[in-house]
Amino acid sequence: MRDQGVLNPNVIYRKTADGDNPVQLFVSPSQYIQGHGVIDRLGEYLSLCLSGCAGVLITPGRDAALAGIIDRSLKAGGLAVSKTVFRGESTLEEVHRVVTFFQGSEVQIRALIGIGGGKCLDTARMAASRLDVPAITVPTTASTDAPTAAHSVVYDRNGVFQNVEFSATNPLMVLVDLDIIAAAPPRYIVAGMGDAFSTFYEARCCMENPEARTARGARPTMAALAIARQCRDLLLEYGRAALDEVRSGRTGEALSRLVEANILLSGIGFESGGLAGAHGVAQGLTACSQLHRNCLHGELVAIGTMTQLIMETRMEEAREAARFFNGVGLPLNLARLGFDPLLRESELDDIVKHSLNVLFIRYEPFELTHALLKAGILEANDFGRAMERELS
Repeated sequence: MRDQGVLNPNVIYRKTADGDNPVQLFVSPSQYIQGHGVIDRLGEYLSLCLSGCAGVLITPGRDAALAGIIDRSLKAGGLAVSKTVFRGESTLEEVHRVVTFFQGSEVQIRALIGIGGGKCLDTARMAASRLDVPAITVPTTASTDAPTAAHSVVYDRNGVFQNVEFSATNPLMVLVDLDIIAAAPPRYIVAGMGDAFSTFYEARCCMENPEARTARGARPTMAALAIARQCRDLLLEYGRAALDEVRSGRTGEALSRLVEANILLSGIGFESGGLAGAHGVAQGLTACSQLHRNCLHGELVAIGTMTQLIMETRMEEAREAARFFNGVGLPLNLARLGFDPLLRESELDDIVKHSLNVLFIRYEPFELTHALLKAGILEANDFGRAMERELS
């Protein structure tokens, strides 16, 4: 089993050959497959690069709905199957349980397939690293950009962000079935837009700050910035139409473009482009148990994006973001999430403290103090309320 404690790409990629100029790094999954009904061909696709036994980590709901399809598909591709059901939180304890389960399997697995939401996929990726097998991710919602990544978010048992853990490589395959994505509640598509919309603004922030680094310790590439910009542009062009398709039970071009933006473009854009204030604030918001329990990740990122743009005084972009968020149903202010920052000031202070402990929030183009970040969150909240009134 691989020793996960020593895997820190930052140590390697931060080194410079000439002692001065940092390296640039672009990472991505080996394959990204998106289409209607592709879950039926999962085994066939995997048979091109794998043989033997495939491990499966799947959420309870997806297991009830898809277990038969997945089992038939993998066996049709000549793969044996060993399966365990995800228990709800991407904690190190859950990772250990999954690793122990597959180590005790009668047949050694050759890959680990995660099927479900972002936390299930993160857990599968971390377990795959420890088992020294490739990870395959099959997202069942388009709510986050986690499926393509080579690193995973670790939470504690209460769901509070703890840290990020790295895998040596990105997933061997990401398989996105549009029919499965479309069948999920529309709220998940909307949350994915909130997560993806921040990608360009955070990548641009990192590109413009010569001290900023991606999560793997390198400088962002122009390719990643271009992908991040395309991600935002697709959201603005297709976001509302895609939501209309999902709500009406149709799956057309708008949904296809939107899903690619939410998962592939946002995933590559954030990992090779870098993160900054929006995700720093979003992770800080998980310090409030009510917000963590009741909100999806992308809904928190929407608040983070508004805060970042306000702190950077990019007011026209903040207005554009507010119009987009309002149009698709993302929150423009904390009140929409049931949190009044003025009445709950001590909790807001905890959120600010937690946000400042997130490394990538430091890549904003100014020194962030507790007072400055708190003021930024409050100003963004007031701005969001004003825009909400204006757009109603």
